[in-house]
Amino acid sequence: MTELPFRSPGDVIARLRRKSGMSDNELAKEAGMRVGTLRDIESGTPPTESQLNDLANGLETSPDAIRLVAGDFPKEFQDSLIENPDAALTALEDAVDVETGESNTEDIENIEEKIVYDEGDGLLFKGDCRDVMPELEEESFDLIFADPPFNLDKDYGEEYDDDVPEDAYLEWCHNWLDQATNLLKPGGALFVYNLPNWNIHLASHLSQKLKFRNWIAVDIAFGLPIPNRLYPSHYSLLYFIKGSDPNTFDPPRMPIDTCRHCGGEQSDYGGYKSELNPHGMSLTDVWDDIPPVRHSKYMNRDANQLSIKLVHRVIDMVTEEGDRVLDPFGGAGTTYAACEIMNREWTGIELHDCSPILNRLDDLEADREQIDEIERTQNILFTEDALNLRLQYKDEFGLNMEDYDLSESPMPSTVQQRLDSLD
Repeated sequence: MTELPFRSPGDVIARLRRKSGMSDNELAKEAGMRVGTLRDIESGTPPTESQLNDLANGLETSPDAIRLVAGDFPKEFQDSLIENPDAALTALEDAVDVETGESNTEDIENIEEKIVYDEGDGLLFKGDCRDVMPELEEESFDLIFADPPFNLDKDYGEEYDDDVPEDAYLEWCHNWLDQATNLLKPGGALFVYNLPNWNIHLASHLSQKLKFRNWIAVDIAFGLPIPNRLYPSHYSLLYFIKGSDPNTFDPPRMPIDTCRHCGGEQSDYGGYKSELNPHGMSLTDVWDDIPPVRHSKYMNRDANQLSIKLVHRVIDMVTEEGDRVLDPFGGAGTTYAACEIMNREWTGIELHDCSPILNRLDDLEADREQIDEIERTQNILFTEDALNLRLQYKDEFGLNMEDYDLSESPMPSTVQQRLDSLD
């Protein structure tokens, strides 16, 4: 006997809701219940008889069909089928429509037509992520990284309006976030990059189904002030996991913060320099070392694009080689380039012109150079530049290398030779 494709009536309800294009708020309103109650049911809480009836009515199907597809055959239901064979036939017909209806076949054909890249470990779809994600395998991704439009009235073409009312934008976000949640493996990680004023709402929504881990502040270089408000100086990067514990969490260590002119440390570390980890400092939830992408060598499209350093750090922290990554807003393809270089399987979706992504994947040399540099400057106590400066100005500013344990810290041979000469 083949395994049933759903685990509970809530799974059937969630699938029907997504296929009909309804949001959880819309279905909850149709069923006359709180949206939180609907989310609990879709997450696996068994619905009461009246709740199932109300939800079935809202989805224009029968509660018996939902039970059948979910493999739920209570004795009362079996008795009713025996007493009323016509009702049994109707339920079976409805169940066939729910699970294997002709529209589902059309969706599969349409999804295959949206594939614009299918090579090696990568798969790229051109289309709306809300149409593509319901057709992907549930609970199959180790990481989902999302950098959606910020609703700042930018021109993304006719396919997308980036200037809509707040309620409409949040409803749109809730829709694709709910779909992303279904695609995440237990223990998998979801990261959402957005403005703080949006992420505060999205974090509240995600907390209904996922476990909050961190609000990461990503420093904005050269941000412009806004009148009558505090100077906005960071983007928000939300980090959630599915379940109680992450499958993978191995954050890189960072070099000591040093003066770019002399190599001197910016903190005295409470007099415990010799006890610092020789592989570097613990990563915090404030990332002030992510540069904006401004050099034409690294720009892959006219619009803004993410720094590969940001994406590399996320992938490096919560996945291992061979893990599966989904980015539903491809943009310039930064996530996909990083995955290719870091040996992760990836699935991407982009609504607009995919040619910048395809061109980038065709020539990853510049991205490889950046990632090589990133990996050389993490998990060490001092960067090569800082060590060279520190040795150059050690007498002038009294900078002692003896303060630190560098026995396990990887260093270029030229720097090591200069240190050895001091002994």
